[in-house]
Amino acid sequence: MRPYRHPGLRRTAAWIAAGLLAACHDGSRSSPLGPGEEPAAALNIVSVSPQAAPPELAAVSFYARRGKRVEGRVRLADQPGIARGRDYLRLTIPKDALLARPDGSPIAEGDSVLITIRVVDPARILFQMEPAGLQFNPSSMPELRIRYDIAAGDLNHDGRHDARDDSVETHLGIWRQPDTGSSFVRLQSTVQRTSQDVRANLPGFSRYAIAY
Repeated sequence: MRPYRHPGLRRTAAWIAAGLLAACHDGSRSSPLGPGEEPAAALNIVSVSPQAAPPELAAVSFYARRGKRVEGRVRLADQPGIARGRDYLRLTIPKDALLARPDGSPIAEGDSVLITIRVVDPARILFQMEPAGLQFNPSSMPELRIRYDIAAGDLNHDGRHDARDDSVETHLGIWRQPDTGSSFVRLQSTVQRTSQDVRANLPGFSRYAIAY
């Protein structure tokens, strides 16, 4: 005899299956499927194309002030016919994002904090943000955007752009390594295929990568 299955359960299963199928085909959002944590040695960090323009600077510093919205950017080096290189990374800090310094002392209105973004590896999409331990307002976290078109379409590092890269693209995310040597943790991320960037809100400063 076949076991009885409640019709409501069958409908729920169908809705879940449809949702997962839609997620796989949604070109704007990174798929939630896959592990949420990976050892550093096992994580597939997207590589930079050898033909891509290098970062303009290896490190960028700027002041974030509570009460003022600010942006920090890492740009690519100047290219012929372009006044300035285009954005590689953009970090947007809302005016009420800063909460406390790494030592726990509160950040008052008008106080400033020096922020530094470093290119960890020019051959991979990997960055370090400081100061570590800076605390943010959980309802107004900074937004990080990193472009992946610098990979020139070869997202799986096999030397060419094909259908497998298109599949990888839907699974890209911004991954965080809280401490040097620790595992990377996947953040809730959005992939914008038109502009070829990945976006996520940051819970704190540490090491970040575009990976899958």
